[in-house]
Amino acid sequence: MKIYRVFNKVSALFITLLILSCSHSYAAQSGYLEYNSVLFDYSKLNAAAIQKEADEYFEKFITSSDELFKEQYLNAAMSKYYLLTKIDYSQITPYIQLARIYDEKNNNRLAKEYFYKASNLDVNNPYANFYFGEFYFKRNDYKRALRYYNIAYNNGLNNRYDLNLRLATIYEKFADLVNAKKFYEVSYSMNPNNVELRQKIQSLNELNYDKSEYYHFIRE
Repeated sequence: MKIYRVFNKVSALFITLLILSCSHSYAAQSGYLEYNSVLFDYSKLNAAAIQKEADEYFEKFITSSDELFKEQYLNAAMSKYYLLTKIDYSQITPYIQLARIYDEKNNNRLAKEYFYKASNLDVNNPYANFYFGEFYFKRNDYKRALRYYNIAYNNGLNNRYDLNLRLATIYEKFADLVNAKKFYEVSYSMNPNNVELRQKIQSLNELNYDKSEYYHFIRE
Protein backbone atom coordinates (compact mmCIF):
# COMPACT_ATOMS: atom_id res chain seq x y z
CA MET A 1 0.00 0.00 0.00
CA LYS A 2 2.86 2.38 0.80
CA ILE A 3 4.45 1.77 -2.60
CA TYR A 4 1.03 2.28 -4.21
CA ARG A 5 0.56 5.66 -2.46
CA VAL A 6 4.03 6.80 -3.50
CA PHE A 7 3.29 5.72 -7.05
CA ASN A 8 0.05 7.72 -7.04
CA LYS A 9 1.82 10.82 -5.77
CA VAL A 10 4.49 10.54 -8.45
CA SER A 11 1.86 9.96 -11.11
CA ALA A 12 -0.17 12.95 -9.97
CA LEU A 13 2.92 15.17 -10.03
CA PHE A 14 3.86 13.94 -13.48
CA ILE A 15 0.36 14.57 -14.85
CA THR A 16 0.32 18.08 -13.34
CA LEU A 17 3.66 18.94 -14.93
CA LEU A 18 2.52 17.47 -18.24
CA ILE A 19 -0.67 19.54 -18.24
CA LEU A 20 1.28 22.71 -17.46
CA SER A 21 3.79 21.89 -20.19
CA CYS A 22 1.10 21.18 -22.80
CA SER A 23 -0.85 24.28 -21.84
CA HIS A 24 2.31 26.35 -22.13
CA SER A 25 3.13 24.91 -25.57
CA TYR A 26 -0.39 25.41 -26.90
CA ALA A 27 -0.61 28.92 -25.55
CA ALA A 28 2.73 29.90 -27.04
CA GLN A 29 1.83 28.63 -30.49
CA SER A 30 -1.70 30.04 -30.48
CA GLY A 31 -0.64 33.50 -29.43
CA TYR A 32 -2.48 33.43 -26.13
CA LEU A 33 0.40 33.20 -23.71
CA GLU A 34 -1.04 32.69 -20.26
CA TYR A 35 0.26 31.01 -17.13
CA ASN A 36 -1.53 30.16 -13.93
CA SER A 37 0.10 32.69 -11.63
CA VAL A 38 -1.47 31.05 -8.59
CA LEU A 39 0.36 27.79 -9.25
CA PHE A 40 3.61 29.26 -10.56
CA ASP A 41 6.00 31.47 -8.57
CA TYR A 42 7.87 33.49 -11.22
CA SER A 43 10.15 35.13 -8.67
CA LYS A 44 12.06 31.87 -8.33
CA LEU A 45 13.05 31.81 -12.00
CA ASN A 46 16.51 32.86 -13.16
CA ALA A 47 15.81 35.84 -15.40
CA ALA A 48 19.38 36.13 -16.69
CA ALA A 49 19.48 32.49 -17.75
CA ILE A 50 16.07 32.72 -19.43
CA GLN A 51 17.12 35.91 -21.24
CA LYS A 52 20.23 34.13 -22.53
CA GLU A 53 18.19 31.18 -23.76
CA ALA A 54 15.60 33.43 -25.39
CA ASP A 55 18.26 35.42 -27.23
CA GLU A 56 19.99 32.24 -28.38
CA TYR A 57 16.76 30.79 -29.76
CA PHE A 58 15.96 34.06 -31.53
CA GLU A 59 19.47 34.20 -33.03
CA LYS A 60 19.08 30.63 -34.25
CA PHE A 61 15.81 31.63 -35.87
CA ILE A 62 17.56 34.48 -37.67
CA THR A 63 20.50 32.41 -38.89
CA SER A 64 18.85 29.05 -39.62
CA SER A 65 17.89 28.16 -43.19
CA ASP A 66 15.68 25.23 -42.21
CA GLU A 67 12.07 26.43 -42.11
CA LEU A 68 10.96 23.68 -39.72
CA PHE A 69 13.68 24.49 -37.21
CA LYS A 70 13.13 28.22 -37.64
CA GLU A 71 9.53 27.86 -36.50
CA GLN A 72 10.61 25.78 -33.50
CA TYR A 73 13.29 28.30 -32.54
CA LEU A 74 10.80 31.14 -32.84
CA ASN A 75 8.24 29.42 -30.61
CA ALA A 76 10.91 28.58 -28.04
CA ALA A 77 12.12 32.19 -28.00
CA MET A 78 8.55 33.42 -27.67
CA SER A 79 7.92 31.25 -24.62
CA LYS A 80 11.11 32.44 -22.94
CA TYR A 81 10.46 36.12 -23.61
CA TYR A 82 6.94 35.79 -22.28
CA LEU A 83 8.28 34.29 -19.06
CA LEU A 84 10.51 37.34 -18.71
CA THR A 85 7.47 39.63 -18.86
CA LYS A 86 5.98 37.69 -15.97
CA ILE A 87 9.18 37.82 -13.92
CA ASP A 88 9.55 41.59 -14.33
CA TYR A 89 6.89 43.49 -16.27
CA SER A 90 8.98 46.70 -16.18
CA GLN A 91 11.67 45.35 -18.54
CA ILE A 92 11.15 46.61 -22.08
CA THR A 93 13.29 44.18 -24.10
CA PRO A 94 10.99 41.12 -23.79
CA TYR A 95 8.05 43.17 -25.09
CA ILE A 96 10.10 44.36 -28.07
CA GLN A 97 11.19 40.83 -28.86
CA LEU A 98 7.67 39.45 -28.57
CA ALA A 99 6.49 42.18 -30.94
CA ARG A 100 9.22 41.20 -33.42
CA ILE A 101 8.25 37.54 -33.13
CA TYR A 102 4.58 38.21 -33.80
CA ASP A 103 5.69 40.43 -36.71
CA GLU A 104 7.56 37.43 -38.12
CA LYS A 105 4.44 35.33 -37.63
CA ASN A 106 2.37 37.97 -39.48
CA ASN A 107 0.15 38.37 -36.44
CA ASN A 108 -0.34 42.11 -36.84
CA ARG A 109 -2.66 42.53 -33.88
CA LEU A 110 -0.36 40.97 -31.32
CA ALA A 111 2.75 42.54 -32.86
CA LYS A 112 1.27 46.01 -32.46
CA GLU A 113 -0.05 45.16 -29.00
CA TYR A 114 3.46 44.34 -27.77
CA PHE A 115 5.03 47.30 -29.56
CA TYR A 116 2.57 49.55 -27.74
CA LYS A 117 3.36 47.85 -24.44
CA ALA A 118 7.04 48.59 -25.05
CA SER A 119 6.24 52.20 -25.96
CA ASN A 120 4.22 52.60 -22.78
CA LEU A 121 7.35 51.73 -20.83
CA ASP A 122 9.57 54.11 -22.81
CA VAL A 123 8.09 56.11 -25.66
CA ASN A 124 11.53 57.12 -26.95
CA ASN A 125 13.23 53.74 -26.75
CA PRO A 126 15.29 53.56 -29.96
CA TYR A 127 14.93 49.82 -30.50
CA ALA A 128 11.18 49.71 -29.88
CA ASN A 129 10.76 52.50 -32.40
CA PHE A 130 13.18 51.07 -34.95
CA TYR A 131 11.46 47.68 -35.03
CA PHE A 132 8.03 49.30 -35.03
CA GLY A 133 9.25 51.24 -38.05
CA GLU A 134 10.35 47.94 -39.60
CA PHE A 135 6.87 46.54 -38.96
CA TYR A 136 5.26 49.33 -40.98
CA PHE A 137 7.99 49.45 -43.64
CA LYS A 138 7.42 45.78 -44.49
CA ARG A 139 3.74 46.56 -44.93
CA ASN A 140 4.44 49.57 -47.19
CA ASP A 141 3.03 52.02 -44.66
CA TYR A 142 5.90 54.45 -45.17
CA LYS A 143 4.34 57.40 -43.37
CA ARG A 144 4.06 55.52 -40.07
CA ALA A 145 7.42 53.82 -40.64
CA LEU A 146 9.08 57.22 -41.06
CA ARG A 147 7.60 58.43 -37.79
CA TYR A 148 9.08 55.59 -35.78
CA TYR A 149 12.38 55.57 -37.67
CA ASN A 150 12.87 59.24 -36.89
CA ILE A 151 12.31 58.65 -33.17
CA ALA A 152 14.88 55.85 -33.26
CA TYR A 153 17.30 58.03 -35.23
CA ASN A 154 16.98 60.92 -32.76
CA ASN A 155 17.46 58.68 -29.74
CA GLY A 156 20.78 57.02 -30.41
CA LEU A 157 20.55 54.96 -33.59
CA ASN A 158 21.74 57.65 -36.01
CA ASN A 159 24.87 55.61 -36.77
CA ARG A 160 22.97 52.46 -37.67
CA TYR A 161 23.48 51.55 -41.33
CA ASP A 162 20.14 49.90 -42.04
CA LEU A 163 18.24 52.77 -40.41
CA ASN A 164 19.96 55.37 -42.57
CA LEU A 165 19.23 53.27 -45.64
CA ARG A 166 15.57 52.93 -44.67
CA LEU A 167 15.28 56.69 -44.21
CA ALA A 168 16.92 57.29 -47.60
CA THR A 169 14.51 54.87 -49.27
CA ILE A 170 11.43 56.43 -47.70
CA TYR A 171 12.47 59.98 -48.50
CA GLU A 172 13.09 58.93 -52.08
CA LYS A 173 9.62 57.40 -52.24
CA PHE A 174 8.23 60.69 -50.92
CA ALA A 175 10.29 62.56 -53.56
CA ASP A 176 12.23 64.44 -50.91
CA LEU A 177 15.46 64.19 -52.85
CA VAL A 178 17.49 66.41 -50.54
CA ASN A 179 16.95 64.13 -47.56
CA ALA A 180 17.10 61.01 -49.72
CA LYS A 181 20.55 61.98 -51.00
CA LYS A 182 21.69 62.92 -47.48
CA PHE A 183 20.83 59.53 -46.01
CA TYR A 184 22.12 57.61 -49.04
CA GLU A 185 25.45 59.39 -48.63
CA VAL A 186 25.57 58.54 -44.93
CA SER A 187 24.75 54.91 -45.73
CA TYR A 188 27.45 54.85 -48.41
CA SER A 189 30.02 56.25 -45.98
CA MET A 190 29.28 53.25 -43.74
CA ASN A 191 29.45 50.78 -46.62
CA PRO A 192 31.76 52.24 -49.32
CA ASN A 193 31.96 48.94 -51.21
CA ASN A 194 28.27 49.04 -52.08
CA VAL A 195 28.21 49.76 -55.81
CA GLU A 196 24.43 50.17 -55.94
CA LEU A 197 24.54 52.93 -53.33
CA ARG A 198 27.25 54.78 -55.26
CA GLN A 199 25.18 54.53 -58.44
CA LYS A 200 22.07 55.71 -56.60
CA ILE A 201 23.86 58.82 -55.34
CA GLN A 202 25.24 59.53 -58.82
CA SER A 203 21.79 59.23 -60.35
CA LEU A 204 20.38 61.69 -57.81
CA ASN A 205 23.24 64.11 -58.48
CA GLU A 206 22.61 63.97 -62.22
CA LEU A 207 18.84 64.26 -61.96
CA ASN A 208 17.35 67.55 -63.15
CA TYR A 209 14.40 67.31 -60.84
CA ASP A 210 12.56 70.43 -62.01
CA LYS A 211 12.38 69.15 -65.58
CA SER A 212 11.73 65.49 -64.92
CA GLU A 213 8.78 63.26 -64.22
CA TYR A 214 10.66 61.80 -61.28
CA TYR A 215 8.19 63.01 -58.69
CA HIS A 216 5.30 61.26 -60.38
CA PHE A 217 7.32 58.14 -61.18
CA ILE A 218 8.68 57.53 -57.70
CA ARG A 219 5.30 57.99 -56.02
CA GLU A 220 3.69 55.24 -58.12
